[in-house]
Amino acid sequence: MAETAEGTDIGYGVTFAKKTAPDTYVELVELVEFDPPEFKQDSVEFTHHKSPERWREFKPGLRDAGETSLTYNLIPGLADDDTVADAFAAPGVQEWRVKYPDGATLDVKGFFTSHKHAVPIDDRMTGSATFKISGKPVITPAPVAP
Repeated sequence: MAETAEGTDIGYGVTFAKKTAPDTYVELVELVEFDPPEFKQDSVEFTHHKSPERWREFKPGLRDAGETSLTYNLIPGLADDDTVADAFAAPGVQEWRVKYPDGATLDVKGFFTSHKHAVPIDDRMTGSATFKISGKPVITPAPVAP
């Protein structure tokens, strides 16, 4: 069996940040969990009355980067929760960056579609939000060490 690939790691250290100026990103929250987007592609049927041996025929259609979700430590009334609430209330599409522990980045444009709080009796309070991606995400690999 082969050894584990170089660069394989745990998710500790992932950040989700809002673009505020060219090359300037501000971390959004004290992130607890982050679910990256699931990329999908439609299939479009092109079957016709002479399709070979009555087999359906398909071609690739439009792509969708889907949604991503995040969970963060909730401190009611403090900046993290207000930042998410402000981003949820903002009109239009905004730019965001996910940064992975190895330095790779995922740049996306989109908007929040939901925002909620959880206040359990015997565990930490959390906030969570779902983010819809608009357009093509840009993935930049981690810098290569010299």
